[in-house]
Amino acid sequence: MDAKIPPDIILLGCGTLIWLLVKYLPGFGFEIGYHALLSGMIFLLGFLIIFSAKATLYKHRTTERPGLHSLPRVTALVTIGVYRFSRNPIYLGMVLLLIGWTVMLMNWIGIIGVVVFAGFVTKFQIIPEEKMLDHIFGNEYRRYASRVRRWI
Repeated sequence: MDAKIPPDIILLGCGTLIWLLVKYLPGFGFEIGYHALLSGMIFLLGFLIIFSAKATLYKHRTTERPGLHSLPRVTALVTIGVYRFSRNPIYLGMVLLLIGWTVMLMNWIGIIGVVVFAGFVTKFQIIPEEKMLDHIFGNEYRRYASRVRRWI
């Protein structure tokens, strides 16, 4: 795809960005009761979505790491499981992990890292993947894309 950096590394980079923003711009903090429990629940939801999506892809023997070399060999358009609700549940799960991290750190400035991740992944990973899937699956992909949103 257009991205030269794997989404996992982007996730870690944005998580680090959030931590740095919180450390050096503490004025955006907020208080919330049971923030550790809430952030843990958000983390858990993110991991559940990611693992469910990967399990569904594995079941259909298709790649979880679409790239320039692996995506053209895809033989199945997965539209069941969490893919009924999001065309990109793995990236959605990653966004939830970053939101959980922001809640854990209790600072609104962390939203910047979430937006950077979502924007970068959309531009350099998702949009090129969509073009390739449209090329491979044609009308089948276009019908799927018309009824299932990119994120949620």
